[in-house]
Amino acid sequence: MIARGRLDIRFSKLFKAVGTVARTAAGLSKASPCFPEQSLPCLSVRTGFDLLLSALKLERGTEILVTNINIPDMFAIMAEHGLKVIPLAVDKHTLGISVDQLKDAITPKTKLLLITHLFGAVMSTEPLLQVAKANRLIVIEDCAQAYDGVYQGNLQSDVAMFSFGLIKTNTALTGALLHFNNQTLFTEVSALNRQLPVQPTKIYFKKILNATLIKSFTQRLPFQWAYTLCKYLNKDFDAWLSGFTRGFPGAALMRKIRHQPCNANLSMLHYKYSQDISSQIQQRKALAAQLLQGLNEHYLVGTANAQHTHWVLPINVSEPVSLVEKLRGAGFDATSKASSLVRFKSENPSLGIQNELALENLIYLPMDITMGKNKAKQLNQLLLAFLPNPQGF
Repeated sequence: MIARGRLDIRFSKLFKAVGTVARTAAGLSKASPCFPEQSLPCLSVRTGFDLLLSALKLERGTEILVTNINIPDMFAIMAEHGLKVIPLAVDKHTLGISVDQLKDAITPKTKLLLITHLFGAVMSTEPLLQVAKANRLIVIEDCAQAYDGVYQGNLQSDVAMFSFGLIKTNTALTGALLHFNNQTLFTEVSALNRQLPVQPTKIYFKKILNATLIKSFTQRLPFQWAYTLCKYLNKDFDAWLSGFTRGFPGAALMRKIRHQPCNANLSMLHYKYSQDISSQIQQRKALAAQLLQGLNEHYLVGTANAQHTHWVLPINVSEPVSLVEKLRGAGFDATSKASSLVRFKSENPSLGIQNELALENLIYLPMDITMGKNKAKQLNQLLLAFLPNPQGF
């Protein structure tokens, strides 16, 4: 079975990371690597976001305008800081938020705008930044799903946050890099980060072992065995798999994220950030084009986005359960539960839009750039056969 995704790291790099951990344990670790000017390495995007809100010292009840789709932890961090969340709907074609929504949502209590780029796509930010800066809003770009080695955030944004977490593009197993265009904010956030305890190296070592295990069983034959065993034991395969990939599982989120990365983590993060991944991104775009070729526009998500790298590949269908079963039966691990994204519901119906992205009917197709042209064509043909109004391969 072709897995829904594979960790973006080589076995050789995982083995090298074990050596870095061993040198650290023996007191032989090198000095921390140097990152670009006004860039701050953090344990996670969650950590960086928490530090940003701490540095801003906003009054409770301050309004933050946000892309209405994100992971629950990000909304939990906003609640921890007493912010009132004002969600802005995402257009399913552009994967962006509209200027009109933004203008209508701004009040005297609005101080922040959080722009979240979804599924590997970068929304158009220039018109949003013009409105935000005219209203003196702090602008934060959440690029956790959008790292492509090129985009560094809009230069008018105060900060852009990039994730190198376990399932992300160019993973460092955990970690994030924040790029600042606001010198004052960079200084204050850096100072707060230095006050955090360093995460024990043994935790990063466990992440290396976990990643090695995941990378091993997401090979085609072991993955098929795992799926078959879960089905035989009547276990939820998606729940079992997600247990290996959660960044901060369980309770006590704030305690877990409030650490600095250890030296071994910093070394991996620096190496990964320095890599050229342009070839991989192009392969991913080509695979997405193959898999979606001929599908009716109704099923597609993000087709009007000009900067899409297809970190994941969702399609919108009316019968997600049936399609997932059909594709898995043919050896393709499609899923409707691959993402932990949630939609924050608005109290103001006027902020909705006509083509709003809904999560309920999305399924995620396997995005394995090693699957080969024949398998890609087979998956495409299965989709065309199942979904109405096919246009041909």
